[in-house]
Amino acid sequence: MQPRGPALSRSSRSSRSSRFRELLKSPPFVCMGAHDAVTAKLAEQVGAPAIYVSGFAASAIVAGAPDMGLLTQTEMFEHIRRICRVTSLPVFADADTGYGGVLDAQRTIRLWEEAGASVLHLEDQAVPKKCGHFSGKQLVSAEEMQQKLRAMLEARSDPDFFIVARTDSLAVTGFDDAIARLISYAEVGADGLYCDAMESVEQMREISRRLRPLGKPLLFNMARSGKSPYLSLKEVEACGFDYALCPIEPMFAMHKAVKTMMERFMEAGCSTNAVADLMTPFDEFNEFVGMSDLIAQERRYAS
Repeated sequence: MQPRGPALSRSSRSSRSSRFRELLKSPPFVCMGAHDAVTAKLAEQVGAPAIYVSGFAASAIVAGAPDMGLLTQTEMFEHIRRICRVTSLPVFADADTGYGGVLDAQRTIRLWEEAGASVLHLEDQAVPKKCGHFSGKQLVSAEEMQQKLRAMLEARSDPDFFIVARTDSLAVTGFDDAIARLISYAEVGADGLYCDAMESVEQMREISRRLRPLGKPLLFNMARSGKSPYLSLKEVEACGFDYALCPIEPMFAMHKAVKTMMERFMEAGCSTNAVADLMTPFDEFNEFVGMSDLIAQERRYAS
């Protein structure tokens, strides 16, 4: 039985999905990482065109664990739904390996649609999967990945929902296999293509040269892991990629900022005076989360 609860209407989901496809007509753009409701609201406030919900970040936020396939399908569903509730932006949500076989992959896309997402990427790792920038990854066959993609494509209810095929083969079986896999994923109907953990600008340009004739938007991962080059969005576009993820940097910034605040607080004898300059003021934060709007709404119903 699927988890139930408040969900966006189908028309609202379709609107966001169609807006994501419109973004792809005018590249480049970035999907800003959001690991909770607050960062989703911040992403929209600063003008991000779309949000990305990372499995790496979800593993840390929900389970306090590294991205090694520990988060369940329904835990990720709830995590995505909380984020989708607070933003009007298109949400691109990590779907890992689809959480099992072809039937699990179908259930995954149905849940992601119910949560309010407009985009997902499915990867060709074997279980237990790992972050694409970790070593020791294992792959399923290209044929098994094609089966999962077909199953997802048939299961989506919104034709504008965008399915990205991701390969993690570059570090496992090499460049030529990565290209061959992505071509085969495009052949079964994947909407976009994503080769994770590319290692140089030269490699990026060659991947783009080989895949561009397929007519599928190409995705780059900006994660500052030390694996891929650190590029601006303009540089990403110059390498032949249409859009990018800034997936985990907001979470890393939060970790550093909160760690600094807590250390200073403890060192100062547990005084909030020592950390006041590091914090958003109380009233400003309440305004950010919509207190004035809710008070006005409450008054409409008061006697």
